[in-house]
Amino acid sequence: MQLQRDALPALNEAGVKLLVVGIGSVESGETFAKQTSFAPELLFVDDSELSDAYAAAGTRNTKRDDSGKAVFEGVGSMWSAATNDAIKERGRDDLNAVTGNLFNPGPYKPLMPKASTMRRSMEQTMVQGGSFVFDGDSVVAEHYDESSGAHLSIEALLAAAGAA
Repeated sequence: MQLQRDALPALNEAGVKLLVVGIGSVESGETFAKQTSFAPELLFVDDSELSDAYAAAGTRNTKRDDSGKAVFEGVGSMWSAATNDAIKERGRDDLNAVTGNLFNPGPYKPLMPKASTMRRSMEQTMVQGGSFVFDGDSVVAEHYDESSGAHLSIEALLAAAGAA
């Protein structure tokens, strides 16, 4: 993983603490860490029924209507030109190293969140993420993923954290 290979040494050297939050169960977090050799002590999981950590941050597809039903922000919130642009900009080498392909699978296998109902599980898979850099209580960088793969670049995260 590019984050672990490139960013962690730079963050550690700069005295910056990295924490990653994913959606799913504790077991799926442990499986992810094992499959990708990601340091499990840096990984937290939002195993809440309504993706509470993501909703508190205000990421896409976490809003609910007055009846509590998830408000899906449309297909563009899952795959958009931003997804294509991000893949084109980063290239596929890092993604392919993790996911592999049909004939040569990589170490990562998608893990479906385990919610109380299939509907809740599907809702959780549609939640998008974000990247945040804090200096104490101050927000130094804030990025909400427009769609899958449209993340803040590792270089931008390192620069915001003063570890570039």
